[in-house]
Amino acid sequence: MSIEKLFQEFSSKKDEGTLKRLLKDPKPFEYLGIKMGDIRAFGQKLPMSNLDAKAWFELNYFETKLLSTLLVDPKTVDPNLVLTWIEDAHQSVIIDQGISHFFFDVPNYQELLSTLSDSLSPNLEYGFFSLLSTYFRQAPLDEIDIKLSLTWLDRISNTIINKPLTIQNAMNNAVVMAGLHVPKLVEKAYEVAAKIGYILPLKAKNSCNIQSATDYLIRYKDNAKYSRVAKIHQS
Repeated sequence: MSIEKLFQEFSSKKDEGTLKRLLKDPKPFEYLGIKMGDIRAFGQKLPMSNLDAKAWFELNYFETKLLSTLLVDPKTVDPNLVLTWIEDAHQSVIIDQGISHFFFDVPNYQELLSTLSDSLSPNLEYGFFSLLSTYFRQAPLDEIDIKLSLTWLDRISNTIINKPLTIQNAMNNAVVMAGLHVPKLVEKAYEVAAKIGYILPLKAKNSCNIQSATDYLIRYKDNAKYSRVAKIHQS
């Protein structure tokens, strides 16, 4: 079936409540208003294909971009395409919930992460810190470059005050993930968290949106469900 016909089926899953919520924080692409669960279910019916993934992404809808991240073959995807997608995701959950889904299965992902870290583009910088959080949380401990990670945490400490709020929040989360999931970075994470203090939230503050890295670290440090460090200690 052609992409055009598949798109007709895909777009029929619109939900007005979802669309209304998404439009509260618009980005430079269009929205259909499809729930994440329906996007995942649709993606499970389609074959893995980098060519099709690229075609879906270029339709320029928020939901088709998310769908494309489910269709990528990370072992064969062009790293330059991944960088383009991160740029075109415009600091959105397309990175946080989509690209992070396959990024760490891309060969030489460490090199790609370093490339992102050197970029002057705000969108790529956001992508770097968003994916850095996933790196700290999910990468095997023997794959995490501790020396480079300490440098990145110092960068957060020294530059966060001058960054846009979206990047501040991504940086803040990276500090939390370092402290909760990488034993050799715990001390440094607490040091950086104390220095950066409170970061304004992107959404209204609530009991699950503390925005202080120190508060997050203290709250979850002994919870093995949310902390790899705690899980290691308990075992």
